[in-house]
Amino acid sequence: MQRLTHLLFILTIILVSSANASFHPLLDSDLNDLSVYANGTITMADGVITHGNMQALTTITLAANGQVGGNIEAGSTATLSDNVIVNGYIEASTTATLGANVNVIGKVQTGTTATFGAGVYVEGNIEAGSTVTLEQNAEVMGNVVAGTTVTIAAGSHIHQNVDAGTTATIAANVIIDGGPATSDSSKAPPPAPVVTSKENQITTVQAELKALVTDQELDWDDFGDNDESLVAGVYNSVNYLTIAAGKTLTLDGNGMDGSWVFNIANNLSFGIDSKVVLLNVTDNSSILWNVLGESTAGLTSLGAGAEVRGHILSKGAIDGGAISLVTGIGDSCGGVFSATSTVTFAADSIIGHQGCGAVDVPEPATIWLLGLGIFMIVNRKHR
Repeated sequence: MQRLTHLLFILTIILVSSANASFHPLLDSDLNDLSVYANGTITMADGVITHGNMQALTTITLAANGQVGGNIEAGSTATLSDNVIVNGYIEASTTATLGANVNVIGKVQTGTTATFGAGVYVEGNIEAGSTVTLEQNAEVMGNVVAGTTVTIAAGSHIHQNVDAGTTATIAANVIIDGGPATSDSSKAPPPAPVVTSKENQITTVQAELKALVTDQELDWDDFGDNDESLVAGVYNSVNYLTIAAGKTLTLDGNGMDGSWVFNIANNLSFGIDSKVVLLNVTDNSSILWNVLGESTAGLTSLGAGAEVRGHILSKGAIDGGAISLVTGIGDSCGGVFSATSTVTFAADSIIGHQGCGAVDVPEPATIWLLGLGIFMIVNRKHR
């Protein structure tokens, strides 16, 4: 009985310590603020919904009827097709092209040109290094500023001022609340926005995850062929990790804060309609898929209808099939991060969930796992 009491005392200390450790952010703050990052291009097909911010080192292309719950930051061009909704700002280092009836609940800032289709709505300012072109019936709640020319088609409404570095061409029936448009304006647009590579940040996090003590080696040849269940821990695959089509991986948190870390030496694949589901997992828990690409490109793929929880850090490209889902735990959106390549999702996929936002990703609480082991010993002694 005395030994049992001693073990319980140790367990209490460990669990208190882990409660503090689990709240330290794992990812750099720049990454913590993102749901999608690509060190190349981001391409989203029709109807894809991204809850949270996205950033690409090069281009971002969103097909029609998509939604972005946060900001868009493109290292070169941002292209949005018709009827896209952006609940944040758009920044593009070179050009931004928005189709008809796009809604932006923030500013649009570009290094060179900004072109808008008919019926566009922009909540903030439009600021372009060279030209701004607005088709008919556009509405801008802020200012329009261009380094050279501004062209605004009929039926548009600008609620503040229009300033063009050289020429402002305004059609009939355009309303400018701030007064007549100004040509040869001295008001200059801000410098072009810049996106810096996050490759080093991602690979640093990946190395830290790989260095964690492994709790279990997964049999890469068999794991995921059938339904599986795992408690919190650090899991390692020396080759690939695949969850087969239609199979379910259940992560059982036993009602306590915990972390699941999957260190995958090569590629990660979720088959068609495969699922990662949570059982008794607390909102302060974390799930991290670490795709290292040690002898391959380090690719991550989600088949059509696959549902995944947590954050995916992939050395190489991340490809999601139609109606696939990646979402976090609690208020976290989860996310997908490609250290060296592209992120692409097919039609009607979803990243994040309604009401999620940027939250610190908890450190994998390895000390908590030790506490769990002692808890199991105590249970055996008690029996």
